[in-house]
Amino acid sequence: MMNLGHIERGTKMSIFEDIQNRVVGDEYEAVFRHVESERTFLVLSPGLYNNFGSIRPGSTLRLSFISEPNTYTFTGRALEKQRTNGLVLIEQLTGIETFSSRQYDRDELRLHVMVYGLPEAQIGGTVFIKPYSHPDLSDVTYDISVGGVCVISNTMLKTAHDPYYLVEFSLSDKDRFLLPAKLVRRINCPRTKIGRYDYGFQFIFEKIPEEKGRLSRSILNKKLSAR
Repeated sequence: MMNLGHIERGTKMSIFEDIQNRVVGDEYEAVFRHVESERTFLVLSPGLYNNFGSIRPGSTLRLSFISEPNTYTFTGRALEKQRTNGLVLIEQLTGIETFSSRQYDRDELRLHVMVYGLPEAQIGGTVFIKPYSHPDLSDVTYDISVGGVCVISNTMLKTAHDPYYLVEFSLSDKDRFLLPAKLVRRINCPRTKIGRYDYGFQFIFEKIPEEKGRLSRSILNKKLSAR
């Protein structure tokens, strides 16, 4: 189980201000320095340091980092600025959640994808309708699996419904999908230069298990047709 003591000095982090699971500010890039106590640690983040006084009352910080093959995320609270320029002391508020990129085999399929905010009250539905509004994100997938999809983009994704979304994409003329998903990774991505942000969406199949099977077959057919 990941804890603060396992995070290596120099690990790059993405920090977003969060109110009730909704991103309300821009990204702060940070570098992990060291643990101060069981629940506190220091990061080097000039952006967070300079905007420390602008943090909204009642908000928390959503922190994410990658340590292959996993992505980790947790929430915290900025406690104080240090005398050294750029250093901020943060208190860990929740446990560190782990999201494995190897739970399912991922295929680097380039598919056009459109992402729309999804009200939390609609997550448990069995039928989803494409919104009339423009998508909050329109780009190309980096990879896809039965479990979810990764999109690397220069677009900053923020909606009132974060972290729940509808993800629309097609694997063929017949294999079109509009799936509910949870955004489980939002991080500045150092592994590629094709985009600034790495978004990981985890599909929600609890009420639509037949769609999981259909997606699995569609991915396999797509791979076979590409040979």
